[in-house]
Amino acid sequence: MTDAMALREELLPGVAGTLGAQLARALDDSGLACCRWKGQGRGDRWMTGRGDLDLLVDRASAGRFAALLERLDFKLALTAPDRQMAGVQSYVGFDRGRGRLIHVHAHFALGIGRPWVRYYRLPFAAAVIATAVPGAPFPTPAPEFDLLLLLLRTALLHDPRDALRRAEPVWLRRARAEWVRLRVVGRPALTVVAARYLPEVSVGTLGRCADALEPSCPTWRRLAARLAVERELGALSCAPAAGYRVRRVVAGVARAMNLLTPPAGKRLASGGAVIALVGADGAGKSTCARALRGWLGAELWAGHAHLGRPPRSLLSAVVGAALKVARRLDALRARSIPGGLHAHLELLRYVCTARDRYRLYRRARAMAAAGGVVICERYPLPGNRTLVGPSREQGRALSAHSGLARRLRRWETRYYARLTPPDLVFVLRVDPETAVRRKRDEPADYVRARAWAMWEADWSDSGAAVIDATRPLPDILADLRARVWEAL
Repeated sequence: MTDAMALREELLPGVAGTLGAQLARALDDSGLACCRWKGQGRGDRWMTGRGDLDLLVDRASAGRFAALLERLDFKLALTAPDRQMAGVQSYVGFDRGRGRLIHVHAHFALGIGRPWVRYYRLPFAAAVIATAVPGAPFPTPAPEFDLLLLLLRTALLHDPRDALRRAEPVWLRRARAEWVRLRVVGRPALTVVAARYLPEVSVGTLGRCADALEPSCPTWRRLAARLAVERELGALSCAPAAGYRVRRVVAGVARAMNLLTPPAGKRLASGGAVIALVGADGAGKSTCARALRGWLGAELWAGHAHLGRPPRSLLSAVVGAALKVARRLDALRARSIPGGLHAHLELLRYVCTARDRYRLYRRARAMAAAGGVVICERYPLPGNRTLVGPSREQGRALSAHSGLARRLRRWETRYYARLTPPDLVFVLRVDPETAVRRKRDEPADYVRARAWAMWEADWSDSGAAVIDATRPLPDILADLRARVWEAL
C-alpha cells in the first residue's frame, strides 16, 4: 500500500472494503491523474448511493480511466440529452458489500453551471489536477482552487425563486459549510490564483460571490453576484441548442397536465433489458420486484410491469361488465352449467386479458429498447402457462363450443405467441407447503395446486436462473442483485 492510500484509509476508515475503496486503490496503483473536484463537504454520501462522486480526470487518460472502471464492473450510463454536458461521462457500479449502486461522474473538462440553462468550461483543469492534495479517499484540489470553484459554482445557482422560499435551499447550506472550511485560504491567496488562471473574473466579483454565501445576504445581492459571474465568463459559456428552451417549456406543461411522464434516471449505454421474475404464489415475486425496482431506480431508468394483472383497457372493462350480467342471469335461472352467452363472454374476457398483457408487454419492450430496465412479474413462459397463459392451457373457459369460440381461442393464442422471451428470467423456487404457509390470504388448496404446477415445471433448457426462495429475503435479494448486475 502506498503512503497516499494509507493516508486516505486513515482519514476515512469507513471506506475499507467498499467499491469506493477499490476504486481509490486502483486509481492510486495506476498512477492515473485525477481528483475529486467538488462535494468534499458531503462526506461519504456517495458511498451509500445518496450522492454522486465527481472526479476530474486528465483527458489524455480517458481511455485508461474507462478501462479501469470496466475492470471494477462499472457500466457506462447515458444522461438525458438535455442534461448532458460535454466532457462528462456517467458510470454506475454495484457495491456488493452494501447492496447499493454507486454513481461516478467522470469530468474530462472543468465545467460549471447547468447544461439545460448555460454552462461554462473553465480553462485550468490541468492545473487543478496537478496541484491536487491527498484526500479521503481521493485527492482533492488545493484549497485555493477548491475555494475558487466553490464560489463560482454556487454563484451560478442563485435563483430569483429563492426569495419566495420559506427556507434556504439545501445546496446553499451545504455550500456555506464548505465555505466556512475553506475561508482559511484568505482573499490574497484566492486573488493570486484567480489572476493567474482565470483573469476574466475580477476581484470584486469574487467578493460578491463570497458575500452571497452569508446568511444575511439579500436575494437581490446574490442575483447580482450571479449576473456578474455570467457576464465575466461569457467567453467561456456554452448555451443549449436552438429551440431547446421552447421544448423544455412544452415538456414542463405536459408533465404538469399528466400528459407525459419523462424517463427518470440514466440509461445503460449497453442497452436495457426486460427481466422476468416467475414463481409460485408466496415465492416473494412482488417483494423482490419492488426491491429490485427501487435498487436500480436509484440511478437508472427502471420500471415495473405485472403481466398477471395488466392495466385493463376500456374493452376489457366493457366485457367484464357484460360477463357479470350474464352470470347474474344464469344464477337467476339456477343454471349449474354456464349458458352460451355466459361461456362465450368468459372466453372473450380471457382474450381481452391476453390483449392487455400484450399491450403492457409492448410498453415494457419499448422502454428496454430505449435503455431502461423493466422488472416483470407473471411473465407468460412455457414453464408457467398453466398459471398465466392461454385459457385452454389454464383449463378455463372450456364450455364455449362454436365456430366463434374457435376463432376467439386462435386470437388469444396469437397474442401470447407474439410475446418474445425476456432478456433475463429468474425462477423463485419454493416448495408447495412453504408457499401455503406464506400465502395465508388465499385458500390453502388453491395455493398448493398452483405451487405444485411451478414446482414440477422443468426450467433446465430455458436459460432461466433458478433461485432458492426458501432462504431469508436479504439472501435472496443479494443473490438477485449480483446476478442482475452481472448480466446487464
